[in-house]
Order: sequence, then C-alpha cells, then structure tokens
Amino acid sequence: MASARTRLPEGVEDHGAFQRRFWTAQRVAWIVFTLILAGCLFGAFGGGGYLSRTVVIAETGAVDYPVITRWNAPDTLGVTFAPSTEDRVFFVDGRFFNIFSVEGIDPPQKAILAKDGLAGYVFASDPTNPTHITFRLQTQAPGLHSASFGVDGEVAEPKLFIFP
Repeated sequence: MASARTRLPEGVEDHGAFQRRFWTAQRVAWIVFTLILAGCLFGAFGGGGYLSRTVVIAETGAVDYPVITRWNAPDTLGVTFAPSTEDRVFFVDGRFFNIFSVEGIDPPQKAILAKDGLAGYVFASDPTNPTHITFRLQTQAPGLHSASFGVDGEVAEPKLFIFP
C-alpha cells in the first residue's frame, strides 16, 4: 500500500506545521499593515486626511479644527464667519491655550476681549462675503483633550487627540 504522505529523504525533518503557522502569522501581519496604511491615508494618525479634521457649523459661522494631530507639530484652525455688518468674535477657553499656542492669525484680529471665562478674538466682518480666518497653531501637550471654542455666542466643547 502506498502512503498518501511523501517520504522525505533521510536526515530531513518535516516542518510543515511550523511553516503553516509562519504563513498564518505572515498573513495577519499583512492585514495589520494594510489597516495601518489605510488609517494613515484617512488621517487617523494626524497630519491631514478625512479623519484628522472636523467642522463645527454654527448659525453665524463655522470652525474647522484638528481632531487628531501630533505633538509639537504645527497645525491650523480655520474660522469662517457669515457675511455681517457687525464685528464677529471667535471664543476660546483657557484649556485651548494649554493644548495649543497661537503662532499667528491671518488676517490679524481687531481686538481681544474676555467674557464668561473665555478669550474672544474680535474680527472685522464683510457684509457681502464670508470672512475666513486662519489660526496657525503649535501643539503643546500629547493626549486626549477637550477645550471650548466657538463663534459669537455658540460655543462647543470638542475632544482632540494629540499623538506623542
């Protein structure tokens, strides 16, 4: 009777079980690496992409801010004010300044005020076109953070994650 198993030459051991485990581990590593690459493409690790930013829309404007960013890295926060004849105010709380340092504002604010524990940046508004403001930021502390910020009287408290 012939055996279904092939006979190996003398002195050669069968490592088929080890090879199957090795191939399985290899396939799992490929899948994990593919998931990491997809996460990078979508911005799950900061640095841009669909998952790294979000927009909070208010009646008088919108705030585009980083949800996921990297520690000690530059980033931006964009504010868009709806057309108005009155000055517009972008508010942030003290926790915002523990997370980010403001390196610059384009165009510059008209004035800064304090109200209800919030710092407000006052900007001139255009009555016919939306006004776009860019805050150039530098991240200060890694980890999961929350801070209050918003446009005029509407303030949100989003969560932000800064990778170490």
